[in-house]
Parts: sequence; structure tokens; C-alpha cells
Amino acid sequence: MDDRMMRMEVKIAYMEETIATLDSVVGELNGEITTLKNRLSLIEKRFSELVEEGLPQGERPPHY
Repeated sequence: MDDRMMRMEVKIAYMEETIATLDSVVGELNGEITTLKNRLSLIEKRFSELVEEGLPQGERPPHY
């Protein structure tokens, strides 16, 4: 019975360590996602401004 209990305690300890690691990773990813959302929002805003401004008259886009 003691051997069985010891194995269960070891498994629980590994599970707790895994949960703590995953929690840390999820927290880091959440921060990165927030940063990327903010950057995307700024890019979308700048793109909208550029579209509204349009090209100066007579200027061709660089790929022509």
C-alpha cells in the first residue's frame, strides 16, 4: 500500500509541476498576443490613413 501511495504522490508532484509550467507559458503567450493585437491595430489605422490619402496625382506605384 505504501508503494502505491508513493507512486501516486510522485505522479501528483509531476502534474503540479506541469500545470505550473503550462500556466507560465500561457501567461507569456497572452502578453505576446496582446502586443501583437496592439501592433496590428496600429498597422490597420496607418493603412486606412494611407488609403484615404491616396496616391499623389500622376504618381505610379513602385511596381509599375
